[in-house]
Amino acid sequence: MKSNSQSSTRNPVLQRRQRLLLTVAILIVIGFFLLPRFATAYVVTLFLIMFVYIGYATAWNLMSGLTGYVNFGFALFVGISSYTSVLLIVDLEIFWPIAWILGGVASAAVAVILGSFMLRLRGSYFAIGMLALLLGIKLLFTSKYLAPITRGGYGFPFIEPLSLNMMYYALFTLAVLAIVISYKVITSTFGARLIAIREDEEGAGSIGINATLNKILAFALSGFLAGIIASGHIAFQNYIEPESAFSGQWTIVPIVMVLLGGPGSVWGPVIGAVILTFVEEFLWSHFTQTYMMIYGIVMILLVMLMPGGIIEWLKGRGTLPKIRAI
Repeated sequence: MKSNSQSSTRNPVLQRRQRLLLTVAILIVIGFFLLPRFATAYVVTLFLIMFVYIGYATAWNLMSGLTGYVNFGFALFVGISSYTSVLLIVDLEIFWPIAWILGGVASAAVAVILGSFMLRLRGSYFAIGMLALLLGIKLLFTSKYLAPITRGGYGFPFIEPLSLNMMYYALFTLAVLAIVISYKVITSTFGARLIAIREDEEGAGSIGINATLNKILAFALSGFLAGIIASGHIAFQNYIEPESAFSGQWTIVPIVMVLLGGPGSVWGPVIGAVILTFVEEFLWSHFTQTYMMIYGIVMILLVMLMPGGIIEWLKGRGTLPKIRAI
């Protein structure tokens, strides 16, 4: 890894390419910052949803993309943090940024508790186990036992004291934060340990890597990022009930986005989220009755044509350097 980075710094072509990418990234950030000043509410809302998807995909990738433990219960973190932040705002009148952070903390705490025993499972056992937990907790939130707190299966509306533009900037900030954290993790020794676990968990253990501890830390980080993004997402929706808060959509969508962009990479989830946000919106607006079927077919074709994702496809063609920073 060190030799790769050294060779890239000595290569003038790669240096120019990196400077170009950095310039483009800065211009994109400036464009996103200025967008609400001249765009319509529809466009602002579309990009706001894109930021949510970027956050979800990046959070899912930090655990499942790096370790290979496919989390089919990702929506569990979305639901837990959504209810936590909303109830803190509505019942305790806690300031929304603090409530959002506490929603992320609640999801991270649940991840640590669940990870201590669920991460002892592997492969399909872990995936099915997380899916079962998601369904079970969704039922619990609709039951009479939690109804005094959650208002039962009917849910309740609430008014978030944020304008559309403020919500846009808040979720844009969280999406950038998720990307930065993803970059720091993937390019660190911690990220290298997670990749080693994905490639050969027994081999990683034989060289002194504490697989259980590293998996739990990744699980907690994934839960925190998912939680803080979900707190903003549910605030934008202004209504919460168990069926939507724990919807399987919040598991399937990030998985497809990561697979399309490239699992285990920094920019793969971002690229997948951006593409699928606009594909989904186009299909929904032009094929209202059949857009889900067409969407599914498009996703299958994309994954079949690029099984390693767009990032790996570009690396294979030599368009991007084969380094973890991408």
